[in-house]
Amino acid sequence: MNLARYFSGCLKALGTDQDWRNFFDVSEKGFQQSFLTIPLSLPFFYICAAAIHKQHVDLLTANPDFDGQLPGLIRPIYFVLVFLFYGISFFAVAYFLGKAFQKDERLKSWVIVRHWSFFFLALIAGALFGLSYMSIVSFSAILPIAFILYLGTLAIDIRLAQKIAAFEWGAAILAGCMITALGLMVVLIGVTRLGG
Repeated sequence: MNLARYFSGCLKALGTDQDWRNFFDVSEKGFQQSFLTIPLSLPFFYICAAAIHKQHVDLLTANPDFDGQLPGLIRPIYFVLVFLFYGISFFAVAYFLGKAFQKDERLKSWVIVRHWSFFFLALIAGALFGLSYMSIVSFSAILPIAFILYLGTLAIDIRLAQKIAAFEWGAAILAGCMITALGLMVVLIGVTRLGG
């Protein structure tokens, strides 16, 4: 895997360049390999979750009314399950929309580029939250950047649906919103049900 090449391809896919295909393996093998980005992203998302948990604990213990009861640790098995459901939620929506809008021939390319784009987003987010977890940078300092990254996921999904899957702008916005909504729903259900 040539990460530098894939990163360049993601930037080109999100921009105006039309030669993004030259940076990816859009064969069946490349399509299957792109799903490896889901487990490869797991450590970065776990770092994000650990940093948020640490901040929660720090806020609780700094409160004068703290009763001494700390929140439970992040349960790895539940985290992995939620994350895997989150990871495949995009493919479920993309497959459904590909069939509904007759974009089957573009599905593989869309999935490949989207998987790699979100891997790099996870890497950046993991690095930022890792700095916070190690107390190198304050949590409050990275929070605005993390929020921008999160909002950027919707913009990326809209752009990739428009450029890679060849949706019209209205349909691309619908696709981006559906992907984001389902992913957020999976995370929220996971946090409230599995991690409770």
